[in-house]
Amino acid sequence: MIQFNDVIVSIGGHSVFQGLNFSLEQGVSYLVDGKNGSGKTTFLKLLAGKIQPKSGSIKYAFIDDALTWDEKYALRRKFIHFIPCRAIHELIPKQEFFYQQRYYTVEENPFPISVRDYLGELTDLKQLQLPSFKLQHLLDIDLTHLSNGQVKKVIIIRQLLESIPKILLLDYPFEGLDAQSRIDLSQFLDHLVDTHHIQLMIADHEHAQLPRAITGRILLHTTGIKLTERISSSISANMPFENNTVLKKESSSVVDMREVTIQYGDRVIIDKLNWMISSGDRWALTGPNGSGKTTLFSMIYADHPMAYSQQIFLFGKRRGSGESIWDIKKRISYLGPEQSHFLDPATGQLTVREYLNKINPASEKLEQIIQQFTITSLLLRRMQELSNGELQLILLIGLFLNPKELLLLDEPFQYLDPQQKDSVTAYLHSFLEPRTTLVLITHFEDDVKQWTHLRLRLK
Repeated sequence: MIQFNDVIVSIGGHSVFQGLNFSLEQGVSYLVDGKNGSGKTTFLKLLAGKIQPKSGSIKYAFIDDALTWDEKYALRRKFIHFIPCRAIHELIPKQEFFYQQRYYTVEENPFPISVRDYLGELTDLKQLQLPSFKLQHLLDIDLTHLSNGQVKKVIIIRQLLESIPKILLLDYPFEGLDAQSRIDLSQFLDHLVDTHHIQLMIADHEHAQLPRAITGRILLHTTGIKLTERISSSISANMPFENNTVLKKESSSVVDMREVTIQYGDRVIIDKLNWMISSGDRWALTGPNGSGKTTLFSMIYADHPMAYSQQIFLFGKRRGSGESIWDIKKRISYLGPEQSHFLDPATGQLTVREYLNKINPASEKLEQIIQQFTITSLLLRRMQELSNGELQLILLIGLFLNPKELLLLDEPFQYLDPQQKDSVTAYLHSFLEPRTTLVLITHFEDDVKQWTHLRLRLK
C-alpha cells in the first residue's frame, strides 16, 4: 500500500497538489490520467522520490518508517523505477547528444555508443523472456541511430535488467511506438506483473492499448485526485495499415525524391525511394519504428547531411544547387520529437507569451489563437515549466502563428489530452490554407482517416 498524508506539492512557485489524502492499493496497477497540465508526470516523480513534497508524507508498505533518510532513499531507488517519456536524455547523462546526431554515421559521430555498449554486461535478455521485443537485431546499432520508439524499448529493458522493481512508473510509454510495438509493450508489461508481481503506474490517456493489468485509474483534476476503475479504451492499437495511395492530377511539385537511399555501413534504412509531393497535398507517412519516417523528414527539412548526395528536389530545385539551409527552412514548418527534447535553454526561460510574441507579434492573430486554444492561464508560465502536453501544444501553436508552404508534423498529437487533440484537429481543418502542403507521421489509423487518402508506407 502507498499512503498519501496531507501532501502539498509546488513546482517553480506553481501549486500542483494541495492536501492529498488517499491510499493506493497494493497489487493494483493504475492508469494516471488527466488533462494536460494536471500533474501526471509530477505525480510519478513524487512517487519515485524524484521530487519532494512541500509538506506532508508518502509512506510505502515495503519501506520501514524507522529507517534513516539515506536508507529510505536507497530502498526507493531499488524498488521504484521511473522511466520518463524523454528517457534517452534523462537516463544517459554522460552521453553528449545533440539535435542532428542521429543522422550522422558512426565515423562522424564523436560519441558513438551501441545498444550493446549501453546494456553492457546486462545483455542476457533471456532472464526477462523478451521474444516479442525483438531487441537482438538492435544490439550493434549506434544508440543515436535508433528511432524514438526503439530507444524507448532499450531504455525500459536496461532499467529492468538492472533490477526488478516493486513499482514501475512509466511516463507516456506508448508515445512514438508503432501499433505492433504498443501491443508488444502491453504484453511484456503484463508478463512482468504476472511473473514478478510488479505494480504498474502508467501516465497516459485512453488512446493506447494499455496492459490488461491496469485495472485502476487515478484521475487528476483541479480539485484533487479521484480513484476509479479504469475506463476501457475503445481504440484498437492493432488496426491494419492498407496502402490506399491514389493518383492525383498534376500540380506544382513541392518535394520530389528520386531513387533515394539512406544507408549506415551495411544497414540500409531506405532503399531507392521515389516519392513526389505536390502543392496542396495531404500525405500520411506510416510504417513501423525504425523504417525511416523521421529520417525522410530530416532530408526534406535540410537536417540530414546525406541529402546533398541524393536526388532530392524541393520547390523545384535540387538540394545542393546553391540554396542555403535557411532558404529552405523559410518555406517549411516542422515539428518533431527533437524540438521538445532539445528545447533551447534560452527558449525555456521565456514565458509562453514572450515565445509566441517572438514568432508573430501581430496582436490580432495572437489573441485569436489564445482564445481558440484557451491558453490564457499558461501565458505567464515559463516554457521549461510546462507539462509535456502543454509544451507540445505551444510548439504547435507556434507553427500556426507563422504558416509556411510545407507543414511537416512528426507525431504532432503526442502527449495531448483528447480535448487538446480535438482542438488542434479542428484548427487545422478550419484554418489550414488549401495551398498548404501537409505531411503527417503517425502510428494511428484514425489520424490517417482524418487527414488524407494519400499514404506512403515504409517497411
